[in-house]
Amino acid sequence: MDGLSIAASLAEIAPRVIDSTIRTIYQPAKAQFVLRLFSGEDLELVIDLREASVHTTIRDIENPATPSSFVMLLRKHLRGGRITALSQSGWDRVVTLDITRRDGAEQLSYQLIAELVGMRGNLHLIEEGALVRSLRSDHRNSVGHPYVQLPPQDKCEPSEVTVPLLERWLAGEAPTDVLPRRIEGMGRQTAADLLAEPIGNDLALELSLRLKELLSFVGSPRPHVTEDESRATFYPLPPPAIPVLSFQEASDRVTLRSIQRSQPPKDSLLQELKRAIRKKERTIEKLLDWLENSDQADVWQSQADLLMTFQSDIPKGRDSVALTNPIDESNVTIALDPSLSAVENAQSLYKRAKRIRRGHPHVHARLKRLRHDLSLLQRALETRQRGEAVESEILELLPNRNKKPPPPKKILPFRQFEVAGFHIWLGKSARQNDALLRAASPNDIWMHTKDYAGSHVVIRTRGQERIPDAVLQSAARLAALHSKAKSERRVEVTMTQVKNVRKPKGAPAGLVNVRETDTLTVELTEGEA
Repeated sequence: MDGLSIAASLAEIAPRVIDSTIRTIYQPAKAQFVLRLFSGEDLELVIDLREASVHTTIRDIENPATPSSFVMLLRKHLRGGRITALSQSGWDRVVTLDITRRDGAEQLSYQLIAELVGMRGNLHLIEEGALVRSLRSDHRNSVGHPYVQLPPQDKCEPSEVTVPLLERWLAGEAPTDVLPRRIEGMGRQTAADLLAEPIGNDLALELSLRLKELLSFVGSPRPHVTEDESRATFYPLPPPAIPVLSFQEASDRVTLRSIQRSQPPKDSLLQELKRAIRKKERTIEKLLDWLENSDQADVWQSQADLLMTFQSDIPKGRDSVALTNPIDESNVTIALDPSLSAVENAQSLYKRAKRIRRGHPHVHARLKRLRHDLSLLQRALETRQRGEAVESEILELLPNRNKKPPPPKKILPFRQFEVAGFHIWLGKSARQNDALLRAASPNDIWMHTKDYAGSHVVIRTRGQERIPDAVLQSAARLAALHSKAKSERRVEVTMTQVKNVRKPKGAPAGLVNVRETDTLTVELTEGEA
């Protein structure tokens, strides 16, 4: 975005962002930050330094499992704070969020300043006018000192551009070079769009009129996206460009299309794990906020005590009362229900305080369970990111998965894994190998290390004729790692359909005859076993 586009974006999002509460902050990419806000609705504000953009999104952006130290610092100072203002430094690509947050009886004032200048972009946290920390070191700014702005550019304010000025600038120079170099906030692409339509003999006059029309769209955007959704504008574009409802939607569509073009197809299980982790983290954050705000119980208790002390002096029908605390002689104003007496108001406050205190042990117990489940999911995510199988027991924690009742242990006493939606069974003993074979279907895939003793492995095919290579490799690796060949670097694994595996009558547990086999070779790394 250029400065004009940023101004148009802020004009749209300011009414939704101002007075919102910061629930959390995370950093999906090195130069990208997401502020999760609430103001009667959940809202995600994306600040992308490298793309020089600030906009809201409805996309589900990944929240990394391990936050950076800078993000932890931002959360410490800003979480729970209220955004009081959202502003731009002139037409520069510098955006400031003014934030206030209560810390007990003290109200703290912060600024989050985003310098949206591409590769040199930076994010600064300011507390009470002094720099707390920057995303990256900056020779202009040092910790503990006031913020120093980017040096001003010698450019003209867009609304002050006149026909004589344009005539002087255009003498001997191409308009596409002059406009972004001379006019504050205008980028090269905006200048090219301004010049796209044919212009008559009076170039300066026509450009002046077009610039005024362009500026009118900053405060009231008429957003469009190009046909291939590679670019979004806050102003109209000629067909085949597509008009959209908001500049935020236009920016979001362009970003999403860019991601779709650059990324490989998503691993559905990987995405489920990430969503489950985010859901657990959000619940933990809400419970921690509840515990932090539960100090209000002490305030209600103190107010109730005062009402009981001065009950005879408080007439019924008042909506508030100002009392002096005899302990510290502080003045306290208490909101009352006019339909209740002073004693009844005190009893109501006692009940509210008691209800919060009774909830403490339940909240702490739930937090303990959630943190345990979160740890399991995070380990499962790391396992899946390495391309390895995830145990089915952990997958039971996924909220959107259709859960089936666990099979009786006497039928399925072996270990179970899942890869790309396929279930993999692994026998841990000779008897379990036999049980696994009895439970499998004829068209399932059976695997075993060639010429080595080890576990039987079965891939449940669910009637599908073609099994993805990733599933076959994962199952073969399990067979190799649970065999006498686990110390070898290259291991050959025999595979065939279960219907080709027969157990001779009277044979010892785990012994089978196999026909119509194929071989798959897997590479094991040192220490993997």
